[in-house]
Amino acid sequence: MPDLLSEHVDLINAGLNAAMVLIWTVYLQVFLMSHLRQGRNVIHVDLGAAQGARSRCLVTNLGSTPIYVQAIIAELSSNGHSSRTRITDRDELSEDDVDDPLARTNRGTLHPGQTVDIGSLDDLARRARIRLKEDWTSDEIDTVTITVVAISGQIDRVVAASKTFAAERDTHGCSFAAQDIMTRQIRPRQTREEFARLLKDQNFH
Repeated sequence: MPDLLSEHVDLINAGLNAAMVLIWTVYLQVFLMSHLRQGRNVIHVDLGAAQGARSRCLVTNLGSTPIYVQAIIAELSSNGHSSRTRITDRDELSEDDVDDPLARTNRGTLHPGQTVDIGSLDDLARRARIRLKEDWTSDEIDTVTITVVAISGQIDRVVAASKTFAAERDTHGCSFAAQDIMTRQIRPRQTREEFARLLKDQNFH
């Protein structure tokens, strides 16, 4: 046996080296994937804390780094027609209604795991209608899509996420339900660039 091993020592060493390289390659790939996953920004939008149209719209930072919420965009849809506008600032509140001026805006930093209430879905839809100068009533709205646009604290880039809520009407009135339990993360570069242009566009409401 010793003679056999000594005769094939070069072949054995080559095999061991190849196995070691394979192990380290797999380990490096797992490490990189884990690192990228931890650094990915995830924004979640949901409803809660109340029933019907008064349900509160909650935004949560599920990522591992802080984000700065730069804008909230609402898209209203009715009878196949849709309009989109910024609703970041709470224009329905006057300066005399609040002690803290920051209470009149949804801009601000969200730390990992932090949740912020951006208003009821009914308030958000009404805020959008005012800005759009639309005559739609709540009963005419089919869907409301809320998009959160933020600046990542990890790197200087725009990130965004959106969720669509469909109107459900019965004898008790109008309520909204999410079309999907998950919030769609907007990752394509061209889409993020679109939101970056919208934020710079002074003519965009």
